[in-house]
Amino acid sequence: MSNRRHAIVLCSFTVHPDMPSEPGIGWQFLIATLEHARTVGATVILVTMRRSAQACAGRVPAELERHLEVVTVEIPMAPSFFRWHYPRFTRIEHELWVRLAVPYVREIERTFSVVYAHHVTFASEILSTPITRMSPNIHKVWGPVGAGGVADVFAISPTSRSSRKQWLLQMVRDRVASIPATRIARRCDLVLAQNGAMEATVAQTNTRCHRFPNVVVDLPADRPVRAEHDGLAILVVGHLITRKRQELAIEALAATALQDAHLHIVGFDSTSHGTYLHRRAEILGVQDRVTFHGSLDRTAVLDMMVQADVLMHPSGREGASGVVGEAASCGLPVVCFERTGASSVLEDSGTSGVVLPADAATTRDTLADAIIRASQMPRISTTQWTKQRFVDLVAQLYAEGLAFDAALPGRAGRTR
Repeated sequence: MSNRRHAIVLCSFTVHPDMPSEPGIGWQFLIATLEHARTVGATVILVTMRRSAQACAGRVPAELERHLEVVTVEIPMAPSFFRWHYPRFTRIEHELWVRLAVPYVREIERTFSVVYAHHVTFASEILSTPITRMSPNIHKVWGPVGAGGVADVFAISPTSRSSRKQWLLQMVRDRVASIPATRIARRCDLVLAQNGAMEATVAQTNTRCHRFPNVVVDLPADRPVRAEHDGLAILVVGHLITRKRQELAIEALAATALQDAHLHIVGFDSTSHGTYLHRRAEILGVQDRVTFHGSLDRTAVLDMMVQADVLMHPSGREGASGVVGEAASCGLPVVCFERTGASSVLEDSGTSGVVLPADAATTRDTLADAIIRASQMPRISTTQWTKQRFVDLVAQLYAEGLAFDAALPGRAGRTR
């Protein structure tokens, strides 16, 4: 048994207390891990990049900060023509960061008694992680990882050049993504899967898998009272990009069965896809029944969820849908497609909704029927998507790390 300090290694390429998506999830795991480290007297070693280290500086509560050590992995300056901050280069930057991080995590292993190493962000089935380069004596956790996608969602009419491109990309991804995913999974001891698609991939290995969508919903204490209104109020929330397929909600609105319905679209609409959506509404003659709200703050979106009758979430690909988690927490029935991150969150929520087959032959009438059926379901809310889930998970990972060490040949195990 080692006399070195017990430590948890948290590899998170991006961490930010004020940002959604991957940076926000990195922050949630950092705080949850620190909270448990405080109870067991351990140290959390955050391995991250400089931008994230700067974002976290001064933001960790004082009672937790003394349990934190930050290891900043520097990324060399790139040539001026290669702009690292541009989104399309982020994954390339991540892969460089992983390779530069390997010597750091190995040095941590020599210096500390590592209970477990956890790679949080970016956790993608096609991106590598430095923790797989640590010794077999370290309990390694990868995830939440995995984006569920179905190519046929992008083949549903109306199609465009962009949706056909997404269909092709998804077809390719379905065939090749499992190769790096299974390779990384085999070199880890536990995979946290975002959805059923990733669970199926990990099932090809002998590695344990636990489903854990990285969804957090913190509802405000004061919420508005639901008001009566005429006609169905259909809500769509998300970035106006091709893979979200908001045009399917506009298509459904043109069905006779929804002639009295109104569609509310929330999301930054100064995009090429936003322009396409406006044009589709005009072509179908439903522009007077579609309101583009642009970007709204989270409180306003949650208020709209209370007032709406259905959340239509026709996304063809995502990891775990925070929007569906928010809708489920507000009791808003959801319509989404099978085998996506949205359907996994809806299933885990146990709330009302309709999961449609991903069928290229799906028509506007099929979509409209699903919306109507969902609107007639009871408004059941869930309290599942709390921050406490993360704290409970970290406690479980820590206990498993201790048990893993105790089971190593010639080891008596570490005590708390």
